[in-house]
Amino acid sequence: MIKLGYSIGDNIPGLPLSEQVKILSSIEKDAVEVGYVIAKRLKIKQNKETIDLLRSFNYVSVHAPALVSDNKDKTSREWIDYPSSHGEEIVEQILEIADLIDADTILFHPDLVEDFDWLSKKVGDRLAFENMDDRKKFGKTVEDMEKVFEKVPNAKWVCDVNHIYTNDRTMKSSEEFHKAFADRLCHYHISGYGDFHDCFYRSKEDIILTGIKDLSIPLINEGIALREGEISLRKEHDYILTRLDRK
Repeated sequence: MIKLGYSIGDNIPGLPLSEQVKILSSIEKDAVEVGYVIAKRLKIKQNKETIDLLRSFNYVSVHAPALVSDNKDKTSREWIDYPSSHGEEIVEQILEIADLIDADTILFHPDLVEDFDWLSKKVGDRLAFENMDDRKKFGKTVEDMEKVFEKVPNAKWVCDVNHIYTNDRTMKSSEEFHKAFADRLCHYHISGYGDFHDCFYRSKEDIILTGIKDLSIPLINEGIALREGEISLRKEHDYILTRLDRK
């Protein structure tokens, strides 16, 4: 059975987090990732109903912050290092949230970690790292990720097939990643590329889906379908399941 879930977190005008969770839970309860890629999202408080709904999903992930705020001027973005005064405070907040919603995984970007041993001791066995996109200096290759897991042998791997696509349009390197880290794989990140995290039903970039090698593992869609509302989400959900069922 394909376990297709979605990333939530943006406080979209007219569609607050609680409503996102309600819409999502009406469509699937296989997997969900609460995305705090932007640290300011930590200020969004979850009510009991939202917490209970999140806990009802079969697989729950929390994406730790990478940026302080969503600054559209990419040249002046403030990234969060781990550890740092800001980073240490954030880890404590993320751990509290993860406990509250009974998260299976807490995901970080490896290029932002200065001390992997420190982070591993803080987060424990829920710690996971994803391979990065072509804009990053580190975390893009199998060799980069091998260095990460040498430092944190207990950590899990999130296979981001969109990120693989940005570095390799053939998607052949997905096989190399799986050969090296399949025993660490906890979930996938998927999305069309298009304008970076587009919907598959629009971008038609089905080749990205060929990077998925194990359909027993949860799939977290990071695309923008949920932000666009329930109709877009259902189109995306049906489109992906139809193509994966053909595999």
